[in-house]
Amino acid sequence: MDHPERLGKYPITGILGKGAMGVVYKAFDPVINRPVAIKTIHKALIGHDLSGSTTTARFKNEARAVGRMSHPNIVAIYEYGEDEETAYIAMEYVEGRTLSQILQATPQLPECDILTLMDQLLAALECAHRHGVWHRDIKPANLIVTNGGQLKVTDFGIARIETVVLTQITSTIGTPGYMAPEQYVGEDVDHRVDIFASGVLLYGMLVGRPPFQGTAESVMYKVVNEQPVLPSKVVEAMRPDFYDAILARALAKKPADRYQSVTPFRQALARRDPGAGEDTGETTVIVVRDGTVPAQAAGVLDAPSNLPRSGSTPIPGWDPATLHQVELALATFIGPMAKVLVRQAAKKSFDLSGLTSAIDQHLPNDADRQRFRAKLEAGTGSRSKLTAAQMRPTGGFGTAPGSVPDSTAGQPLSPEMVSAALRVLTAHMGPIASILVKKAAARTRSPEQFYALLGDSVDGHEREKVLAALRKKA
Repeated sequence: MDHPERLGKYPITGILGKGAMGVVYKAFDPVINRPVAIKTIHKALIGHDLSGSTTTARFKNEARAVGRMSHPNIVAIYEYGEDEETAYIAMEYVEGRTLSQILQATPQLPECDILTLMDQLLAALECAHRHGVWHRDIKPANLIVTNGGQLKVTDFGIARIETVVLTQITSTIGTPGYMAPEQYVGEDVDHRVDIFASGVLLYGMLVGRPPFQGTAESVMYKVVNEQPVLPSKVVEAMRPDFYDAILARALAKKPADRYQSVTPFRQALARRDPGAGEDTGETTVIVVRDGTVPAQAAGVLDAPSNLPRSGSTPIPGWDPATLHQVELALATFIGPMAKVLVRQAAKKSFDLSGLTSAIDQHLPNDADRQRFRAKLEAGTGSRSKLTAAQMRPTGGFGTAPGSVPDSTAGQPLSPEMVSAALRVLTAHMGPIASILVKKAAARTRSPEQFYALLGDSVDGHEREKVLAALRKKA
C-alpha cells in the first residue's frame, strides 16, 4: 500500500507497525519539535466492516478517553484528526518494548521487577478509573516498558467511559484469558474487569504462564468455572504464598468478591518485601514513579523507596567485569532488562562466544545484532585477546573460590555424585530438591557446573553451607 508523506501537520518519518485496520506511523510534530506516533484507521476498510460504525466510535473513544487523563504511566494522546482517506490519533512516541516481548524472552521475571511493574500499572488504572474510564483490554501487548524502565499503558481503543455508551457489541470485546467472567457471559461490566485482567497479568509474571490456557472455548470455560492453581503450589515457579490470597481475590469469579477498587490491590502488593530472608540473585527493572529517568550507562536506576531491590550474586566462573561490559552493550538496545538477560544467559553459557549467541535471540534483527557485537568487542577488546578470567571454560564453570570443590576438577558427573547432592539439598530444602537436582544434572557436563547451579538455587544465607556440604560429599 501507499503510505502518506504527512497526516495533518505531521510529516511521516517511519512505520512502527501494521494491523488489519490501519498503520501506526512514526511522525514529527513541527510545532512542539518532538517525535510522535500516529495511529490510523483506513476509512475504506471501515465500509467493508459490518461493525464499521462501532470501529469508528471505538477509535474516537480512545482519543476522548485518554485525552481527559494525564499520567506518567499512560501514553498521552495529543490530537484526533481525519483527512479524506484516514482517521488518525497523534500520541506520545515511546521508545521501548511491549511487556509481551519482554515476557517472551523472560517468562518469569524477578520478583522486584514484577512488583515495580504492577505498581505502575495499578497507578495508571487508579488514574483512569478516577476519570471514569475502564480500559477493558489490559494485557502484556498493551503495556510498553521504556528503555528507562517506565511502564506505559496504551491502546484504550475499547475503553469505556462511564458517561458514554457505545453499541452493545463492544461489551464482549477483549482478549481471551484476560477477559473477566462477566465479559464472557455478556453481563454488565465496570472497572472491576481491569482488576481481573491485572490479576491475570500478575499470575502470568509470577508463574511464567497465564492462569487460563487452551483453545478459545476451553479458556472461556476455565475463566467462568475453574480456579487456577495457586502460585505457591506451582513447583517450577517457587513463589511465596504471600501472593495466593491476593490473586484469589483479584481473580474472583464474581465482581463483588474482587477488590472493589485498584487502590487496595496496589496496597496489598506494596506490603511485600522480597528481600526479607531471601536473595533472588537477579537485578531489577527499576522505575522512577514520577517519570523522570536519570541517565546512567548501564540502564539501572534508583528504586522507588517502597520497593526494595533484589541482590546480585556472582556467577561462578565468570569475570564480573566482563559481564558488566556485556550488560552495557546490551542496555543500549533493551534498557534495564539487559542485566537480567545477561545473567540468565551466562548461567547457561560456557564462554563469551556462547553468551553472545544466547543474547542475540533477544534482539529483533540482524542489524541490531551486528551493532551489539561491535559494541561488545569495543568494550571487551578482541576475542583473541581475552584473558582466562574473561572466558568460561568449555568443560565447566571454572574454579571460582568457594563455588566448586577442587577435588572434582576434570571428573565426569556420575550417578553417585547426583545421589549425594540430592541428599545434601533435600536436607536443606525438602522435596523440591529432587526437581532442582534433576534439572541441574540435565543441564551440566561436569561436577563443577553441577554444584555451581545447585548453589545458585539456594539463597545467600544458606549457599556457603550447602556448597561446603557438597564438597564434603564429593
